[in-house]
Order: sequence, then C-alpha cells, then structure tokens
Amino acid sequence: MMPIPSTPDPLNMDALLARICVRPPYFALRNARWDAGLFTANVTAELPATQELSPMQGAELSRHAAIAGLCAAAMTQTDDQRRYYLARSAEYTGVRNAAPYGTPVQLTAQVASLTKREVRARVQATALGQPLAHLDVSYTILTDAAFARLFRTRHQPTPRHQVLMGTLPEGHVARQQGAILRAVPNVPVEACAGHFEDYPAMPVAILMGQLADLSGQLLGGEAFWIPHAVVDAQDFCWAGEAVTFHAQGLSDDGARASFACRADAGERTAGRMTLTLERTHT
Repeated sequence: MMPIPSTPDPLNMDALLARICVRPPYFALRNARWDAGLFTANVTAELPATQELSPMQGAELSRHAAIAGLCAAAMTQTDDQRRYYLARSAEYTGVRNAAPYGTPVQLTAQVASLTKREVRARVQATALGQPLAHLDVSYTILTDAAFARLFRTRHQPTPRHQVLMGTLPEGHVARQQGAILRAVPNVPVEACAGHFEDYPAMPVAILMGQLADLSGQLLGGEAFWIPHAVVDAQDFCWAGEAVTFHAQGLSDDGARASFACRADAGERTAGRMTLTLERTHT
C-alpha cells in the first residue's frame, strides 16, 4: 500500500487503523479527515456527566485528543507501516466553554516535530465553534516488531468486538488530611479494550481521569472545570495488575485548587499529574 494522500474527504477507517496502535472501542473518532497536514475528527462524550462542567470531561477529551495526535503522526509518516505511538507527556490548557454536556467536540491535530523515535503533536478542541482546550502531547514511537519484543511477556488475547470500554471496579477509597486514595486490586482486560490489541494496558488518559475524579471529590461535590493539567507517563498499568490512585491537595484559594496526583501499578509509578480545578461559582 502507498501512503494515504491528502484529501478533504473522510478517511477510510480501515486504512487509518492499519497505521496506528489503538482500536475501537478506545478509538472513537468520527468523520476523520487528513488535509494539508491537519488531521480533523469529531467525537462525543461517552461517560456519564459528573460535577465537571464542560461538553466533555477533561480526561475523556485528553483521550480523544491524544488519539487524534497520534493519527496526525501516522498520517505524516512516508509509509503505511503500523507503529505504536506511546504518550509520554502532555499539557492540557482548558478554556471555559458553556456548551452543554454531550455537545459534539471537533478536534484538529497537527505534528509539531517528528523523528524516527519521537513525535510531538498539538491538538485544538472546540465545541459549538468556540475554544474548549489545547493539548500538547509527546509520544515515543515503536515499530510493531519492537513493541512485541519489548512487551512479549504481556501478551494475552483481547476481545475483538467489545462495543464500549469496560469500567474499573470501585475498589477501596480512603481519605486523610486533604488527600484521597483509591485502590483497585485487579485491572480487568475489558477496561483496556482497544489499548492495545493482545497487549491490554490501561490508557494514560483513563488513569488520569480516575485521578481527576478523586481530585473533584476533594472539592466536596462542588461544580468545576479544568483550566490546566500536566501529565508525565512513566510506565504501563497492565491488565491483571493492581492499581492505586492518589490525589493530594496542594493549594486552594477558594476559586482554584491544585492537586498532585499519582497512579501506581503494583510497586511502579505509572504516571503523575499536576491538576488545577476551578470552581464554577467564582
């Protein structure tokens, strides 16, 4: 096959998926297009609404934006080989958007820099034509063969026709002195559906979503939106492993509150996040 040409027409999904490392249901972009170096797609919230006031929760938006960014990277390559684009770090800058929860979100992604082993993408999200968020995401690139070699001990069959992402068990939740912890003894394969095929791992965005939920609980149920977050992904949390989520309040001026968050897979740190939440009554 040859590289997919630039065109304003919708992309052939089979051809796009053949180049990337994620699959439905984790991949949920619609109306994907590749034209003049820009990858565009639409997406709608799948998760239930929470106290986060936005057309889509920030963590779910980050999930779709990271996928849009890796699609832009895959389309920029000069061949059609499948590669794994592993999100390494991300910065999320949100904009208050009054569109109701569930309003379709438009994503526009482009590559900022690309080498053989790394890529950085910028992604803009809008809802009802108004800004919603900007994300800057960096990825490590692995060939299909390199990924299989590095993670051969993690290989296990995964469902091929799962319609929706599975959820994590509730686990055990504990609070103390401005902090909250959630411990889940076993990550089910269904919660990793589409990420990755036959190598099921919890997506970074899903891990960070759990941390954002915990941080929101520390606000006591008050409505909020997310103006800023910085994520550092350090390791995978694989299906079958225990995962523990930690959120610790750092500061709170009554309008904005900041948190230090961490997700641990067994004895390893899978990722860290600094998160700012802004109450909507201010």
